[in-house]
Amino acid sequence: MSGRSRSGSCPSCGAEASGKFCSQCGAPVGGAATCRVCGARLAPGALYCSECGEAVAAPQKKPVGARLPWILSALSLAAFSVVIALLVQRNSAARTGDMLPTGGISSAGGGSASGGGMPSMEEIAAMGPRAAADRLFERAMSEHESRNFDGAAQFIQMALRAYGTVPPDEMDMDARFHVGLLELVAGDSAGARASARQILTQEPDHLLGLILMARVEDFAGNQAAAAASRERVRAIVEESGGIPDREEYQAHRPLIERELGGAEGNGGSGGDGG
Repeated sequence: MSGRSRSGSCPSCGAEASGKFCSQCGAPVGGAATCRVCGARLAPGALYCSECGEAVAAPQKKPVGARLPWILSALSLAAFSVVIALLVQRNSAARTGDMLPTGGISSAGGGSASGGGMPSMEEIAAMGPRAAADRLFERAMSEHESRNFDGAAQFIQMALRAYGTVPPDEMDMDARFHVGLLELVAGDSAGARASARQILTQEPDHLLGLILMARVEDFAGNQAAAAASRERVRAIVEESGGIPDREEYQAHRPLIERELGGAEGNGGSGGDGG
């Protein structure tokens, strides 16, 4: 009788078994299973020995067929991410909306405005943190001025994250103005106000800080405060005999000239008057 095979379920793992030993876990079939280390009797279905803690059998690996749905889901997610990245690089259809708070920043955006299209991700990665952030700022403002709000939203968030990586000693007035304008366009008026105050606390008569604060007040509906900031801009330029020859002012000259011309900061149609 000892040479005959037995059939039924394994007393250790419960799998269907025939013969003297379970083909799944190796436990003997036809009697109480015992621990292969200490020899103690195992309870039916036990995963570990109650005496020494030894695992009854190694965990079974799921067959490829069982993992296939998860593999396909991961591949689909990766493909979807690629499609989104490609869409961000394209211009989507323009749509109409409320007047813009940028007020003609597009062709004056950034201290390194150089025209041309958006660099590739490889080119941005090769740039320093500040240069990459400025280029993303330019693209975000260009998309927003073109009323491509979906594309702008992508680049606004990318630019804000990029400025977050810029070393503190490179976050000058120009960079803080960029951050404040990005925050304002994203609807974060509190953040934009804080950025404007950072600039004006350090330099109360900084033209870009005053312009940013005017646009924040426009956004909040405080027309008297907005007008006061713009009047201060005009007074500073008159006292200086023109727009002072500072790098950030010259980079944003069309924007400053727009303010001097009396145009409302959030009432522009997309041009910069430059």
